[in-house]
Amino acid sequence: MALSSMAAAVSGLKASQTALSVIGDNLANLNTPGFKSSRTTFADQFAQTLRSAQAPGNGLGGNNPVQIGMGTSVSSIDMDFTQGGLTPTGKPFDLAVEGDGFFILTDGIEDTYTRVGAFDLDKNDDLVDSASGLKVKGVNGSAINVPVNSTVPAKATTKINLSGNLNSTISANAVNQVVESSSAYQTGGVDATASTTLNALDQNTTDYVSGDKITITGSESDGVPVNKTFIYGSGTGENGTTLGDLLSFISSSFGSATASVSSGKIVLTSDAPGEQNSRLSLSIADATSGNTGATTFITNAETVAGSGKAHTTTASIFDSKGVQNAVTLTFEKIAADTWDVTGTMKAGTGSVTDAVTAINFNSTDGSFASVTGTSTITVTYPDSTTQVITLDFGQPNSFEGVSQFSGDGNSSTDSQTVGTVAQFRQDGYKAGFFSSATVNADGKVITIFTNGIAQTVAQLQMATFSNPAGLTKIGGNRFAINVSSGEPVLQTAGSGRAGRIIDGQLESSNVDLAQEFTNLITTQRSFQANARTITTTDEILQELVNLVR
Repeated sequence: MALSSMAAAVSGLKASQTALSVIGDNLANLNTPGFKSSRTTFADQFAQTLRSAQAPGNGLGGNNPVQIGMGTSVSSIDMDFTQGGLTPTGKPFDLAVEGDGFFILTDGIEDTYTRVGAFDLDKNDDLVDSASGLKVKGVNGSAINVPVNSTVPAKATTKINLSGNLNSTISANAVNQVVESSSAYQTGGVDATASTTLNALDQNTTDYVSGDKITITGSESDGVPVNKTFIYGSGTGENGTTLGDLLSFISSSFGSATASVSSGKIVLTSDAPGEQNSRLSLSIADATSGNTGATTFITNAETVAGSGKAHTTTASIFDSKGVQNAVTLTFEKIAADTWDVTGTMKAGTGSVTDAVTAINFNSTDGSFASVTGTSTITVTYPDSTTQVITLDFGQPNSFEGVSQFSGDGNSSTDSQTVGTVAQFRQDGYKAGFFSSATVNADGKVITIFTNGIAQTVAQLQMATFSNPAGLTKIGGNRFAINVSSGEPVLQTAGSGRAGRIIDGQLESSNVDLAQEFTNLITTQRSFQANARTITTTDEILQELVNLVR
């Protein structure tokens, strides 16, 4: 009997010692990222039967068996795979799994599994576990390479997406903006022409000589200021000697307007449709100092305003070399529910030819209906290269692009807002260099370049198990499969049972400090109680020995 109690107490000491080891391991890994705590489960051992159970009979009731337990043993040590808290680190390749699943690490021969995504790049730009150097496995079974030295070549714009509204109440048939001098220039009392030399003008009291300057100032039809200097003469760096030479210089200085002479008057006509309050202006005057000629040109001018209105917007485009240019798109109403669009570019940057004959809207609801002609513009650059760009006005019979509703505004210069149409997207870009990388929720590794382009270069492979608690711990926050865990089920993050990936964070240990301290106290008391049983049994045995004295 005494030996039985001592054996039971010894088994209790052993079991308590094992439980203390498990608790100690949990507490030691309180700050270990991704650590999964374990618990110890006990089971009683085989019991010694002193008297078997007896069934009722002969007027007597039955008897329960008389048994003495032989102690306890550790039946299992189970891992707790509940989610640990997420701790921000700020490192883009620190990854945490929110939910089920493991990252897969490989040495090229054997795979191991981890919940700790403390990853970094090696010298070959491969994504590796920073502790072990094992490579992180991608969905194609190979290592994940992040090309930090890569570039994205420039892409020429092929499509411009437009959205906004054109005011249905605007009157049709706008005219060009026009500026003309208030009086005619003459030679010998006859109206001057383009071939008339500047020195032949009646207004000229002293002949120009090479190097004399004429200032050209004003503003484009879109309000952009113009300030240029015409240099008289036919030599190198000089701009000409005739009125026609001066007109050509004015046209090239404005870009969106053309200068000509009519009945002796200088006329500047803008390619952009006019508004009731024109912004096109022009002033021509001799330089205030350094010239030999007297004042020749009349500085006052008059504006012939357009009778209609137009909406102008600027779209940014890129050529094949990644050079950004601006195309001005002017929308002019030409009939009920019908508008035209005209493209222009600044002088010296290129010219625009549009194939859009008309933009048509549904009269019933103002939705975009169709394009007459082709929805394209062709840009011709100074080196004669061309670029065809599609103008996307939206899906027919929908309101996702350009519409035509009634819309009044409160502009200081316009009694009505002509339109709000603008570019909201275009598909071109300049060349870009690697800027950063990130991992999204489904494990896709995305590289971001200086031009704003993002490219997916790989995707992390995830693994789930039928019994993750059955995995074998092999150290270094890694696990190996065995017959209890089952084979890994390969998935991507966010699909099936696999959780989503959170970048810039690591999963913390799931050790519950309060619970572990409680377990520590109860296990200590269990150890003390079993030790007391041994002490008591020893005293009893000592008494038995003393009986024979």
